[in-house]
Amino acid sequence: MNRFSVMVERLSLACAFVAAGLLLASILTVTWMVFYRAIGYQNSWELEASIMMMVGAVFLGSPYTLRTKGHVGMELLDAMLSERAKERLAIIGQAVGFMVCLYLAWMGLHMTIEAYQGNERGLGISRVLEWPKYAAMPIGMGLTALQYVVEIQKTLFNNRIKASLPTS
Repeated sequence: MNRFSVMVERLSLACAFVAAGLLLASILTVTWMVFYRAIGYQNSWELEASIMMMVGAVFLGSPYTLRTKGHVGMELLDAMLSERAKERLAIIGQAVGFMVCLYLAWMGLHMTIEAYQGNERGLGISRVLEWPKYAAMPIGMGLTALQYVVEIQKTLFNNRIKASLPTS
């Protein structure tokens, strides 16, 4: 693998650890919220904080999910196609995924900048800043787009290797 692929896959793994931490923190926050309210107390920050952490976990976990083939696949269609058609379908799917992720990263970046410049705040009682939640989108989708580039490289590399092998 080239340096670009190694760097992207390491970033994907790092984001997966951050996403796992956010998800765990969100679970603990919701559990604490349920317990705290069950004993008769009230608080206002937990729900908004757990939503922000879950949104961050979804976007930041996306590159690793793609890397480990955790996304929805077309296995039934793959089973019916020839090897050549499978490879073409894989490249087309990866190219479309790349473009969609690039678009979402670009739009997420604009949302984040607008929220930051406008000092946008949540509607809850705690009125937390919105731009950190929005920032997970361009970071996660940008890295997912880069992970798609790596996946395209892998597919093309595997096709070259298969083509160079002697047929029996």
